[in-house]
Parts: sequence; C-alpha cells; structure tokens
Amino acid sequence: MSVYETSGLETQGAGEIEVGDEVVLSRGVHLVAFERIRIGDGSMVGEYTSIRDANHRTGTEPALRWSGHESSPITIGRQAWIGRGVTLLPGVTIGDAAVIGANAVVTRDIPAGAVAVGVPARVVRSAADAPAMA
Repeated sequence: MSVYETSGLETQGAGEIEVGDEVVLSRGVHLVAFERIRIGDGSMVGEYTSIRDANHRTGTEPALRWSGHESSPITIGRQAWIGRGVTLLPGVTIGDAAVIGANAVVTRDIPAGAVAVGVPARVVRSAADAPAMA
C-alpha cells in the first residue's frame, strides 16, 4: 500500500479500515470509519478524496454535535480508480474495475467496470460498453 503525505485514516468506536495489496491512497485522502471501509487490491484513490461511512444524525438533539452518527459500510472493489476530489457516502459499493470521475459525489452503488461521473454520480458507461482489452 502506498499512502502519500497529508492522508488520514481514522476509526471511531468499532470502525475498521481494510486496505488490499498494491492500493494507492494519494495526497490528502481521508478515510473515516465508524463501521467499515474496505478497499480491494490494486485500487487507486485520487488526491483529496473523502471516504466516510457515517453521517451525523439530525433532529435528535438540540445540538448537531451531540446527535450521534448513522453508519453503513463502504466497499471499493479490486482495480477500481477513484478520481481526484471524489466523495463516497455511507453504504456505497464500487464494483471491481469501476472508474469514478474527478469531483463526483457517489450516493449509490456503481457496478463493476462502469464509469460514473457527476453530482450525484451517475453511470455514463457500463462494462458492456467498454472496449475489449487485448
């Protein structure tokens, strides 16, 4: 695993971060796990990407700071490419060999081999549309 400077890995409570072989976490990447973040072998995560498996609860306490968190695991498959400045929200799964374009906000699962871009991220090319590899 390669982790560049200014990247941060943080767990809270029983949170777990599992990183496969030959994963690259570029400069400024932040991973925060209250439950679980799993990154598969050979995946690359671009600069300043935020992967957080929890959000603050709202409406449960007068102060947001004390409202607690809702978490759901995040899984990134093998050989995925997460572009620069991407945000992955709780509960998403990124399939093997998927590509997430720069600055996308991923709010739902992205299938294996797909390319997804935008806010919120949407699939613009599926594995079936990809050119054959020689």
